[in-house]
Amino acid sequence: MSPFTQKSFRVLLLISPLIILFSGCNPALNVTGMDISSIYTGQKEDALRINQFYSINDSISTISIVLPAGLIKPDPRTKKHSKKGTLKYEVLGEGKYIALTDSATFAIADTSENINFLSHTWAFKAPTGQNYFVKATYSVPGRLDDFLLLEYFNKKNHLSQSWYRFQTESGEHLTGNITSYPQPLRIISEDTSNREFLVKLYSRNFPVPIPPFVEQSRAPFNYLPDSTFILELKNGATPYFLPAQTGFYFFQSDSSLKQGPSLFRMNAGFPKVTQHYLMREALRYITSAKEFQQLNAFALPKMAVDSFWIANAGSSDIATELIRKYYIRVETANKLYTSYTDGWKTDRGMIFIVMGKPSKVYRSFKQEVWIYGEYDDPRALRFYFDKAINPFTDTDYVLIRNEYYKTAWYQSVHLWRR
Repeated sequence: MSPFTQKSFRVLLLISPLIILFSGCNPALNVTGMDISSIYTGQKEDALRINQFYSINDSISTISIVLPAGLIKPDPRTKKHSKKGTLKYEVLGEGKYIALTDSATFAIADTSENINFLSHTWAFKAPTGQNYFVKATYSVPGRLDDFLLLEYFNKKNHLSQSWYRFQTESGEHLTGNITSYPQPLRIISEDTSNREFLVKLYSRNFPVPIPPFVEQSRAPFNYLPDSTFILELKNGATPYFLPAQTGFYFFQSDSSLKQGPSLFRMNAGFPKVTQHYLMREALRYITSAKEFQQLNAFALPKMAVDSFWIANAGSSDIATELIRKYYIRVETANKLYTSYTDGWKTDRGMIFIVMGKPSKVYRSFKQEVWIYGEYDDPRALRFYFDKAINPFTDTDYVLIRNEYYKTAWYQSVHLWRR
């Protein structure tokens, strides 16, 4: 189910596509019971954000999150902050049965006037050997909707990503193990056992995913790296190294196991797409094969991008607005869905860019379900993304493709093309 295995996509039974696509039974809902569609706006003020997961020992992990600030107003008479926000969390472990391993409630004081965000860090129980969800809600007095968080992390063993952090020379830690420029970094860990990492660089230009109605598996991943080097982890830290090339760096301490932390070195400006050749490449979702071939024939990528939008919009003003809207979605896809490749090149990114934000989103340990329309409406469009087994990332999801999506897909593409 991924480019890293030879397993094919599940083929939906043609005799019952409506039962599969429109069934009211939602396995993702049964696991977490949380609609996380509000997370998928890509706007910082609309959701809680993860700064870092980190495993301290075999029993305890920590999480650092960012919360929106300045939402709790002082009492108009006393000018004092008498109310607090409420942060509730649950840690759900995946096993034979989904089990609650830890939970708590915090009162968060928010007296901020000149800052936009608060930070909060706490430790929780998470024994080694399982995968987990951290499920959290942040409630603010006077606000009807809660801020939501539902994040997966792997603590199967000491090779899991959660045991390692990437640290800059200034002592800061990368968020999401992503950097968009070549800065010196090192790996740090609470596990002080000495080991040697074989670092494998995969500098690949992954193709844009195929449309959702074309049932075809992704090609098997070629595990032969483009280059390698060695890093020694001693007393919980490695020497600094420079990720000069774009791609992803896989740190393997046991050559017999495809497990270990990964670092993603993205293009300059990430998550924004500002380079014209990338702006042209991102048009693949809303162009025919012939059109895209013609765009690639332009000597200058900027001319190709401008000509496409002006030709389809009819005027430069409308073209400017469409360009702004389209590439904001590309940027948002990079923020939300980046895995082994840029978020806009993933299945979830593709659907988000063309179709927009789903009305409902439910996530389980094995699947994510997107609903466009009301949950109990049989006419609602549902997309099912299976979580792929991928040694480099825990955020790789593969769309279960079906011919049924063709009409809705072309309608959405047509809206972009006016």
